[in-house]
Amino acid sequence: MPRPSPSARNRSLPPQPGTGRTPAGLERLREHIRRLEGAGGTLAAANRRVLPFGADEIDSHLPGGGLVCGALHEVFAADAGIATAFCALLAGRLARAADTDFILWCERPRILDAGILYGPALLPFGIDPGRLILVRARRDADALWAMEEGLRCRRLAAIVGEVEKLSLTASRRLQLAAEETGVTVLALRPGNAAPPPSAAATRWRLGTPDAAAQNAPNAMGANDNAGLDPRTIPPGLGAARWRAELFRCRGGASANWTMEWNDETGDLSVASPVRDGPALPAAAGLAG
Repeated sequence: MPRPSPSARNRSLPPQPGTGRTPAGLERLREHIRRLEGAGGTLAAANRRVLPFGADEIDSHLPGGGLVCGALHEVFAADAGIATAFCALLAGRLARAADTDFILWCERPRILDAGILYGPALLPFGIDPGRLILVRARRDADALWAMEEGLRCRRLAAIVGEVEKLSLTASRRLQLAAEETGVTVLALRPGNAAPPPSAAATRWRLGTPDAAAQNAPNAMGANDNAGLDPRTIPPGLGAARWRAELFRCRGGASANWTMEWNDETGDLSVASPVRDGPALPAAAGLAG
């Protein structure tokens, strides 16, 4: 049999039908990748919802234009108060978007070193303390068991679980169970510079922005502002602000932002570059 000439080997293949770089073709490719990664494998079409943040700069990095519901999301607490507020904000929004407003929160105060939850402080985030099911677990195994049991109940709008260690196998179990029922799970974990692999749809790291630019108490109402120089912070001024790093997103793109939360409207936005710049020392305001 004659061998093909070198020129024949270097010729480009004719275009294949249905594989062009068209919007429809790219969307089919994204869907195929999501299925390979596990997203959308068992989740019913009726449960495939997203929760938009309401800021185009954030939603454009997320598949479908928002946080996918019926999935596991991990939040690492570089700052425990801010990460807790972030989870409370998302859980409150999920409750408003769902047919039910019950939220299961599996609490382990010692691993975050953040104290216990204070019910009235959750009201600004859209969580009714009377509709909050609070479980206080001693071990990760107990918290994970409670989270999996909660995922069997479709009457829950969201589950927040504070866990120190989450293995790949445990994360897969939570992800598959969340896909089954459409209940969204937020795993709140201590800060870790190099977390192990996970089946979570997104992984976030939350902390304070530049200390000199942080104008407000932390979003859970604490007044400790650790590490900040009170001479450079006008007390009680400015919106709550935190640094959010999306370092893992299935079907999306990694990014980081300085988020700003308006406690009056409940809206999230991305802080403008001017407002996110370093604050002037208080002495500068006294000049002249």
